Amino acid sequence: MVTSCILSPSDCTPQALADFENLVIEGGTVDPQGLAQRIRDASRLLFLRESNGELVGVGALKHPLLGYRAKVFAKARATTPPDEYCVELGWVAVAKSHQGRGLSLRIIDQLISLAENENVFATTRADARAMRFAVEYGLKPAGKPYPSGRGYDLVLYLRDARRASGGSGDMTRGVRDRSDVNI
Repeated sequence: MVTSCILSPSDCTPQALADFENLVIEGGTVDPQGLAQRIRDASRLLFLRESNGELVGVGALKHPLLGYRAKVFAKARATTPPDEYCVELGWVAVAKSHQGRGLSLRIIDQLISLAENENVFATTRADARAMRFAVEYGLKPAGKPYPSGRGYDLVLYLRDARRASGGSGDMTRGVRDRSDVNI
């Protein structure tokens, strides 16, 4: 059985923070330079653990500075002002041994639920799988794909809290029900 725990970084042990960082690095999509500090600066960290304590998934909600948000929105050529999107969903990573079990959906669902009344942005690889999941959570592509600098393109996704709470509730409810099942 996999259980989740959502904590402020200040409430995490140094080992938990290191484990979080290692799983994110294992995913291979984030620049590891300065990652430890960025993790400590996050708003909330989600940990998915097996009953034996093994960390099998992570994700975070962050409140990046406007300068960073402006760069991301500019690279994506998004027309929406970045100051309207203060919360970033990121660092969603699942251990290779546990992929294909819907754990990333569970991570996204729980983190989006924490920020249900806030506009959220996220970036992810420009592939069909990521796009399909994004839509289920009210995230819509904004702008154009842009180079990540790591050999693939990224897509900026935006979730407008006002629209998401009004129209997508039925769409996300089925996903939420699946994610609440013990895996």
